[in-house]
Amino acid sequence: MKRTVCLLLSVLMLMGMTSFAQAEDPVTYTTLYSSEVTTLNYLVTSTTSEFAIAANVIDTLVEYDQYGRMHPSLAESWESSEDGLTWTFHLRDDAVWVDGNGEYYADVTANDFVAAAKYILDAQNASSTANLLYDTCGIAGAKAYYMGTTTPEEGEEPAPKMDWDTVGVKAVDEHTIQYTLEQPLPYFLSMLTYVNFMPVNEQFLTEKGDQFGLATGNDTLLYCGAYYISEFKPQETRVLTKNEKNWDAANVHIDQIIDKYNKEASTVSPELFLRGEVDSASLSAELIADWLSDPEKAAMIHPSRLTSYYSYFYTFNFDPQFDAAYEPDNWRIAVNNENFRQSIVSAFNRVKAKTLIDAENPENLLYNTITPPAFVDYNGTDYINMGDLAAITAKSVDTFDKEAALAYKEAAMPELTAAGASFPVKVLLLYNPTSSDNNSAEEAQIVEQQLEDVLGTDYIDVVIEAGPSTSYLSARRTGMYGMMNCNWGPDYADPLTYTEPFAVDNNYCYVDKATDTEMISEYYALVDAAKSITDDLEARYLAFAKAEAYLIDHACVIPFGYGSGGYTASLLDPFSSPIAPYGLTTERYKGQYKLDTYMDTDAYYDALDAYEEARNAAE
Repeated sequence: MKRTVCLLLSVLMLMGMTSFAQAEDPVTYTTLYSSEVTTLNYLVTSTTSEFAIAANVIDTLVEYDQYGRMHPSLAESWESSEDGLTWTFHLRDDAVWVDGNGEYYADVTANDFVAAAKYILDAQNASSTANLLYDTCGIAGAKAYYMGTTTPEEGEEPAPKMDWDTVGVKAVDEHTIQYTLEQPLPYFLSMLTYVNFMPVNEQFLTEKGDQFGLATGNDTLLYCGAYYISEFKPQETRVLTKNEKNWDAANVHIDQIIDKYNKEASTVSPELFLRGEVDSASLSAELIADWLSDPEKAAMIHPSRLTSYYSYFYTFNFDPQFDAAYEPDNWRIAVNNENFRQSIVSAFNRVKAKTLIDAENPENLLYNTITPPAFVDYNGTDYINMGDLAAITAKSVDTFDKEAALAYKEAAMPELTAAGASFPVKVLLLYNPTSSDNNSAEEAQIVEQQLEDVLGTDYIDVVIEAGPSTSYLSARRTGMYGMMNCNWGPDYADPLTYTEPFAVDNNYCYVDKATDTEMISEYYALVDAAKSITDDLEARYLAFAKAEAYLIDHACVIPFGYGSGGYTASLLDPFSSPIAPYGLTTERYKGQYKLDTYMDTDAYYDALDAYEEARNAAE
């Protein structure tokens, strides 16, 4: 008996030791990626794949939790002046910078935020987020300072150079950073999780010079976030390792994020997931249907949780810069004819195209606006149900209308002929060959078939082309397309953020280059009017709704809804992810847990119920 008890105790001790050892084993999360980043310099980029890295290695003044609640991060507390113009942030004293080996480099100080703003507002650094500081955010003196750093066009007088002291970004002391605005902004705090409010160590920045943030290795950056880049080998692998010196390391539950390069990632990841070699996989709707019919595979996937506020939309390029073979001059005439654009919009069967993501309920992934549902509201009324957008939202998401499409075609053809266009009009439809969802090429084929079937090949000739595999976005940024599926994620909690892809000098659809000057003048006047309203939130939202509806009603854009849905294969706990409609929150691994086993559909909905109960209790 004594021996049995001793043996039982030994077994229990061994089990406890084994459990303890397992708990201490590093937790790794392995994924594949198919397109390499072009820079690690978070002070210049606005590209998702690039700032997704920054989101994990650089902390911001505030952050959001899994319930969407704002919390202190690098700033322990803050306050604003009575007039709403001056915001003062008090930094924690235990935040530090580390190098690519995780070793201490320096403390994080208020000057790090000054150095970052000064770098971004130097036009010679070509930051794509500078306008967010001097225009969207309206930092006092920022626009004049920025203009003073620009290179004038030939024959133009240079703008006067301004001293930095004229800019409303100041280090009051080592742990106090202050921002002064030109006018009150109701959404200012929501902007603080985006890249343009990230800090940078000035000494390191100066030492590196033009080598700062190069995508060549892990030694071109310093890190103050939940992770640091411990390994960066372009087109091979990149590893994010938990930063043990981070002030909140206790809330980082995955020790390493291992991203392996494979140009065929979307194709090979499902098989590697089944073999346990990666922890997430891209699944096409066809593959999902196959997996759901197999009980063993069905147990490995669960419904996708729609936490992203990335809005997808098809755009028409008003400033074609593609090869002569695709007849850019002819396209320019066609795209500037509203009846032509309306014919495309009406002939586009959005529901059919969305079946590639969710064959069962594609309508759930569609909405009729550029701004997604539940982004912002006024006294409980969703922005997309306000003003001129309300009627657009109320329409069926099945917007396909063959009769209307043919009527628009009939109206467009004589107008285009009179303008000098020839038929069929070549429509250069570009798609992303490295898209992680594995559906882009097939989606393009569906769009080509349905548009040509409805409108006829006497009218249009949809030409499908794969964008560059190494830098797909460069094609959009240089106008090398006629029609294209684009997306935009919000940077802050205001409808203004969804006007940015269509702003003057934008590189999405170049709507400012449209020849219908009356149309574009009216649109930009509506946006400017909305921006000028800063003391009445309802009036501001109604004004932005009018501008957005104008763009949609004039067929300058085709809203396409959510970019994901259906089912997912991933070992990440979907309910531990931090969420917020804006900034970089949803790109972060901090706070997330890796599941010990696969989550199936039943487990997903059980977890969803528990999550909703916990969220309601937390409010």
